Amino acid sequence: MRRLQTVTSWMDRHLLIRKEFIESFRWIYAPSASAFFFALRTTIASFLALAIALWLQMDSPKWAPMTVWVCARNTSRGETISKAYWRAVGTVFGAIAAVFFVAIFPQEAWLFDISVTIFVAVCVWFGTCMQSFKAYAMVLAGYTCAIIAFGSVDNPNGIFMLAMSRTTYILLGVFADSFVGRIFDFNLDSHARKQLNDNLLFAIKGTLQSVSKIVGGDTKAIVESQELFNSIVNFNSAIEFRQIEMNGHDHTGDHAHAALFSVTAVIARGMGLATQMSHFQNVTAEFTAIIPQVQDRLDKLLRRIDQEQDFQHEQRQLNKLRWECRQRITDSFYEKKYSGAPEDYEQYKDAIFNDRILFRTLSELLGELQVTLNEYYKSTHPLQNDRYRFHVTPSLNYDLAWKNCIRTLMAMLAACIMWYITGWDKGGSAVALVGMGCARFCLFENPSATTMGWFKGSLWALLAGWLLTFYLIPPLSDIETLCAILFIPTMIGGLGIANPQTLSVSASYASYLPYMVGLDNGVRLDEVGFFNNSLSLFMGIIITILSFKLFYPYSPLQTRLHLRQTLLKKLRLLPKVTKRSPRIWLFQTTELLVTMMRQLNTTKNTKVVQAYHLGTIAVMMIGLNILRLRLMNDQDIVTNDIKLLLKIILRRIERFNLYGSYGRTVMIAHNIIKRLRKREKIEKNLAIRMEIIAAISSLTIIADSLEKNAAFLDVNHYFLLDEKWSE
Repeated sequence: MRRLQTVTSWMDRHLLIRKEFIESFRWIYAPSASAFFFALRTTIASFLALAIALWLQMDSPKWAPMTVWVCARNTSRGETISKAYWRAVGTVFGAIAAVFFVAIFPQEAWLFDISVTIFVAVCVWFGTCMQSFKAYAMVLAGYTCAIIAFGSVDNPNGIFMLAMSRTTYILLGVFADSFVGRIFDFNLDSHARKQLNDNLLFAIKGTLQSVSKIVGGDTKAIVESQELFNSIVNFNSAIEFRQIEMNGHDHTGDHAHAALFSVTAVIARGMGLATQMSHFQNVTAEFTAIIPQVQDRLDKLLRRIDQEQDFQHEQRQLNKLRWECRQRITDSFYEKKYSGAPEDYEQYKDAIFNDRILFRTLSELLGELQVTLNEYYKSTHPLQNDRYRFHVTPSLNYDLAWKNCIRTLMAMLAACIMWYITGWDKGGSAVALVGMGCARFCLFENPSATTMGWFKGSLWALLAGWLLTFYLIPPLSDIETLCAILFIPTMIGGLGIANPQTLSVSASYASYLPYMVGLDNGVRLDEVGFFNNSLSLFMGIIITILSFKLFYPYSPLQTRLHLRQTLLKKLRLLPKVTKRSPRIWLFQTTELLVTMMRQLNTTKNTKVVQAYHLGTIAVMMIGLNILRLRLMNDQDIVTNDIKLLLKIILRRIERFNLYGSYGRTVMIAHNIIKRLRKREKIEKNLAIRMEIIAAISSLTIIADSLEKNAAFLDVNHYFLLDEKWSE
C-alpha cells in the first residue's frame, strides 16, 4: 500500500512538472492577439526589408532585417517609431564619424584604433546622461562608427561606399518597419488617446485615494503610495510615445506631464500634513471637524471621475474648503472670548497656533490638488489654439556615465590587443561588436542580468542559424521560399519579445539571427565563414561581459548607497541654488525613488523596502520645505531677525556632508521653532505672522523627517536593517 502511494505521489509530481514545463511555452503555442500581431507585423517588415535589399543587390542585406528587429518594441507603436527615428539619426552621425577617422588616420593603425575607441566611449558617456531614445541615438552613433570604420580596414578607399551602404540598410529597415506598421495600425490615434487618458485616470484616482487616507490619519497610505510613484514615472516616460501616436496635433501630452508632476506634489504635501498631524496632537475642534468634510468631498470627487462624469462642481466645492481653511487662519488671529479653566488657557492658545499651521498645510494641499485636476481636465478635453508647453530637465548621472565610459574604453582596447596578437581576419568585427555590446548594455540599470540574457539569445541564434545555413537554405533560389523557411524561426523571436519573461533572450535571438544566417547576394556561407562570423560575435559578447564584471561590477547594495549619496548631495545643494522649481526637485527625487525600488527586487525583506520608500519620501519633503525657506529668505516680507534664523538652518543643511548624525540640526531646528513661536506672539503685522507660521510649518517637517530618518541619511554606511541576513 505504501509503495502504491509512493508511486502515485511520484506520478503526480511528474505530471505537475510536465504541466509546468508545457505552460512555460504557452507564449509560443497560445499567444495573445497583440503578441501574435506584433510578431507577424515585425516578421513581414523584416522580410520586406530583406527582399528590397536583395533586389537592390546590396553587399550585406542582413543588416536591413536586423534593423527591423532591433527597433521592434511591443509596448507601443509610438515607442517603435521613436526608436526607429533616433536610430536613423544616430546611424547618419556614426557613418560621418567613421569616414572622418579613416580619412585622418590612413596609415596609423594604433592612432586609428585608439581614436575610434575614445569616440565610442565618449558617445557612451553622453548616452548614459541622456534620456529615452536620444540616449540610444548617441550610443548608436558610437558603435555604428566602430562597425563601419573597423569594417573598412582591408579597403580604406571604399570607406565612403561602405558608410553609404550601412546607412542605406538602416534607413531601409526603418522604412520597412514604418510602412508595414502603418498597415497594421488601426485607429492608432484614438487608441493612444484612450490609453493615455486611462493611465492618467489611474494616477488621479490613486492620488485622491491616498490623500483621503492620509488626511484621515492612515499612516499605511504612505507605504501604499509606492505603486503610485512607480506608475507615475513609467507613465511619464510613455507620454512622449503616446504623443507620437496621436500625431502631435495638440498639447495633450504637455498637460498630462503637468498633471503627473502635480500629482507628485500632492502626495508629498499630503505626507507633510500627516507628519504635522502626528506632531501637533493638541488641536481645536475646528480642525478636527473639517477633516471629515475634506474626505467626503474627495470621495465624491473620486466617484465622479471614476464614472467619467463632469467633476467641476465637486472641484469647486473642494476649492471652497480650501478658502475656508485660509479664512479660519485669518479668524484665529482675532481674540475670542475664552470660557474654559484659567489653567488650560495656555494649552488653548497653543492649540489655536497648531490649528493655523495645519490649516495652512491643508490649504496648500488642496491648492495643489486644484492644479492637478485642472491639468487633468485640459488633458482629457483638448483646447483649440492651445500653446501650453511643459518641460523639465532630468537629472544627469555623471558617476554612471564615467563608469560606462571606462568599461567601454577598456573592453575595446582589450579587443584591439587581441586582434593585433592573433592577426584574425574577423578581429575588426569582434572589436566593433565589443563596442556595440558595451554601448547597448550601458543603457540598462542592471547590465549583468542583461548581458547574460543577450548571451543566451545569441546561443539560440547560433543553433537556429546553423540548422538554417547548412540544411535548409542551400537548396533555395528564390526569395519566396526563403521567407517561408525563415517564417517560423522569426515568428518565435517576435513572440518571445512580446513576452516579458523572455524579452532579453528573444531580443538577442531575433536581432542576431539574420547575422548568423548570413543572407548575402550571390554568396553561399560555408562552414568556415559561418563559424568565423559566429566566433566574432561571441568574442564580442564575452569581452563585453568580462568588462562589466571586472570594471565596477554591479551590486544592488552599492547602487543603493550611491543613490542615497546622490539624494543627500542634491539636498545639500538646495540652499545654494538660485533657481530651483519644486516640481524639478519632485521629479528628480521621484526618479531616484523608483530606481531605488528597482534595486530592492532581490530582497524579500518588506521592512527594508518600506524603510527605503519612507526615507526617500522624507528627503523629498525636506527638499520641498528647504525651497520654501529659501524663497522666504529671498523675499522682503519677513524682517531681518527672522531671515537670520532661517539662514542658520539653511547653512547647517549645506554642511550635511560633514556629519553622519543629524541630531544637532534637529536641535537647532527645534530651537528656532521655539523662538519663532515667541516672535509670532508679539508681531503685529498680519503678513509677517503668516510667514512665521509657514516657516514653523516647514521647520517642523524638516526636523521630524531628519529625526526619524537619520539612519537612512547616514550615507557613510549601508542602510541594511536586517537585510544582511535575508539577502
